[in-house]
Amino acid sequence: MKHTFIIVSLSLLILHCYGSANVHVSDRLIVDDSGRVRLYHGANFVMKGPPWYPPELLDPVKVANLSQWGVNFIRLGMMWAGVEPQPQQYNVTYLNVMKQIMELLRSYDIVVLLDMHQDLLSSRTGSYDGIPAWLYDRFPPPKHPYPWPLKSTVGISWFDIYLTEACSHGFQCLYDNVAGAVESMGNFWRKVASTYKDQPNLIGYEIINEPWAGNYFTNPTLFLPGIAGATNLQPLYEKVAKAIRSVDNDTLIFYEPVTWGVRLNGKYFGTGFTHVPGGDDYRNRSVLSYHYYCIILSVIPVPGNETIPVFDRLLCDDVEGPALFRSVQTDLQQLGGSAFLTEFGGCDGSQTCDEQLDWGLNAADQFLQSWAFWGDIFGHTSATQRIARVYARAIAGKPVSMQYIAKERMFYLAYYVDPTMKQPTEIFIPPLQFPSQSYNLTVNAVLKWSVDPTNANLILVEPNTKYVKRTDPPVIGVVDIRPKA
Repeated sequence: MKHTFIIVSLSLLILHCYGSANVHVSDRLIVDDSGRVRLYHGANFVMKGPPWYPPELLDPVKVANLSQWGVNFIRLGMMWAGVEPQPQQYNVTYLNVMKQIMELLRSYDIVVLLDMHQDLLSSRTGSYDGIPAWLYDRFPPPKHPYPWPLKSTVGISWFDIYLTEACSHGFQCLYDNVAGAVESMGNFWRKVASTYKDQPNLIGYEIINEPWAGNYFTNPTLFLPGIAGATNLQPLYEKVAKAIRSVDNDTLIFYEPVTWGVRLNGKYFGTGFTHVPGGDDYRNRSVLSYHYYCIILSVIPVPGNETIPVFDRLLCDDVEGPALFRSVQTDLQQLGGSAFLTEFGGCDGSQTCDEQLDWGLNAADQFLQSWAFWGDIFGHTSATQRIARVYARAIAGKPVSMQYIAKERMFYLAYYVDPTMKQPTEIFIPPLQFPSQSYNLTVNAVLKWSVDPTNANLILVEPNTKYVKRTDPPVIGVVDIRPKA
């Protein structure tokens, strides 16, 4: 979201015959070929201008650091203007460098979501080229020149530029397939999918980042997120998903509502989606991508070096945040598929931001959600300290609850043990929090554990066959980790 050069966090997966990363969706969760539930902790890396790729991810030392912090997922900006600088002329150098990045990440067991990132659509609307400039230039001009109805963009929030007619008009032209815009977008994704579909650590394609509602000047009801989703986004996603599925029928497709469409539900205030891209047959290959930044902190700015006032904190942590996670669960009940918190945090190292980051991390655990951090993961020690946390990245059974209390460095996991699964539960313990394995780990009688002989930061948990048989009714296994006294 914020900077010209960007990074965010999150989480990922692996599976058999369901796509490049060998994962699919079952019972609203991402699972691998062993049937294990996969959870991802990750970060966003987006370069919003030439050369369009983040050079940090070509540095083996930095990628190794990500792995040590527990990152197993990267939301990687696959920039349309970088892929297709001129109509149907593809930048092979860029495509190859992105493949090199994916291969380096794969060597550290990090999966990749390819994200067609945009903010404010175009350099013609005060931003960078989220869609190529050549495409925007094919659209008819808006009725008023940019930045109407604003007199100036000096001193305003970047998000306010969405309110300009030129930006909203450009989005509507895309949705309405003006100048073949939808076909061009489908061709872009078809090229991307055909290029990377065989990469073993590719987890999915995200059709577009933070889509705007459309031209609210001609249709003010588009401010209702359900209307925007039904009128503009779902038809676009159907067509683009069809282009992707023409060359890759297996890899997960991630799709977003407008950013304010996951606080409530219903025809007018929800996402507006009636099915996943491609229809119900693709529920097991679809993921609802959503973001959480507390709106109240945007409406009532808080100085960066102070804590969040009590009233604002209550609105964020007790009202807006829980409403978002509950809304997502309701959407999944209706739509099928899984969900992924692909952006949150946005931290600048201030105490205000750190407090919101802590809340988001804890809520994601509570709702068993994978996540990707947005912010400079290398530049802010406070964010790194928070992101590096104990978690179960693979669960051999149905999860009941997972919690990490950062201040006490205490971890708890409970799940229904499935003794038919051949692969173990995997729990990552970051050396940043527990150097030299300075923890005590206990399990209840139905489990046994060991340290992975190839990775000292990974705990392998299996059924204790003395107590659990394949024919037994489900039993709950419990794992407890605490620092040594």
